[in-house]
Amino acid sequence: MDGENTSADEPAGEPAAAPEKPPVLPPAPARAPAAQGAMPTISVAWAGSALVLTAVVGALAKTLGVVVAPGLRGVASQKTVEAVELLSSTLAYTFAALLVALVCGGSFELARARKVGVVSRGSVVAVSGLVVALASPAVVGRLHAMAGVSLAVVAGLLALVASVGTIRVAHTRILGGVLGMFALAALLRPLSWQLSALANERASIGLYEMGRIMAAGSVVVQALATLLAAAWLGTRSRVRGRLLANGAIVVAFGITYLAARDGGETPSFLEVVLRSSLSQAVGSVLPYGLTSIAAFLVPATILLAVVATVQRTHPPAVLAALGLALLSQGSFDVPLHALAITAAAQWAMLAMADDRTMWSALVGQRAAAE
Repeated sequence: MDGENTSADEPAGEPAAAPEKPPVLPPAPARAPAAQGAMPTISVAWAGSALVLTAVVGALAKTLGVVVAPGLRGVASQKTVEAVELLSSTLAYTFAALLVALVCGGSFELARARKVGVVSRGSVVAVSGLVVALASPAVVGRLHAMAGVSLAVVAGLLALVASVGTIRVAHTRILGGVLGMFALAALLRPLSWQLSALANERASIGLYEMGRIMAAGSVVVQALATLLAAAWLGTRSRVRGRLLANGAIVVAFGITYLAARDGGETPSFLEVVLRSSLSQAVGSVLPYGLTSIAAFLVPATILLAVVATVQRTHPPAVLAALGLALLSQGSFDVPLHALAITAAAQWAMLAMADDRTMWSALVGQRAAAE
């Protein structure tokens, strides 16, 4: 029968009900574009190779121009002196060009780095242009004394502003400390010069002694900054960090010892070169036996800058910026040193604001500890 095939709940002869359709969900609201209203991010990874190259060229330029070339005059042949001076000048101009390029690139990146305070990045970008303008006449001639003092003050203030921000972040704290110490040393140097000049005009012994104290304080602060950088590098790894940092200090001590010791009536060629070069690098005689310490800091900062560039536990932006800060040596009246500390301050601030740099530093430090 037909009724036997029908369900008990469904009357015979009625068609079966159609299956229910799944509910239709309302369309999701349209998302705003990722870039709309978002904070622009920066990355300093693209400049890592340029920073390392600049630090290496700077170390070579300073080695030839400060440690070797000045001591060769009157000792080596004229042909040798001219060849070394030509190579030194070429490296110095290359170093200056690389520094100006880094300052221009750093100014562009800082201008759009929203994670850095407006006042900090605005003042650093503005003062960086002033540093380049004050250092530019040194390309064709020697700077005037007052221009050198102005350059030292402006670059020192820039480094102080950068140190205030970078010292509060873990992966750039060493940069903040070194920048702040070198800035203080750089501000004490012109102050000691002005006090000494004023003492000569007024024949004041008190002002003269105060100028000597300022000069001694500048050397002490430089030494503390150098030792801080050496201690930090020594804790990065066992071989690249501890061994190379200690080796740099030992080699710098050996160079200073050869330059300072009495070689008798016939000193060696190396002793004569080092003694003449380091005495010119130190400049005026410093009080309280600090002349030897000031001479020691010249090779020590160069060697530690090289040690910083060969590390692998931290990103190149942090290590190369530390190397450039060491090459400045807290004497910002020298145009190349002022440009070096300006580039170091800018890229330290950019490394502070870059999240990739922060995570790379943390991962590298943990890997080195394990």
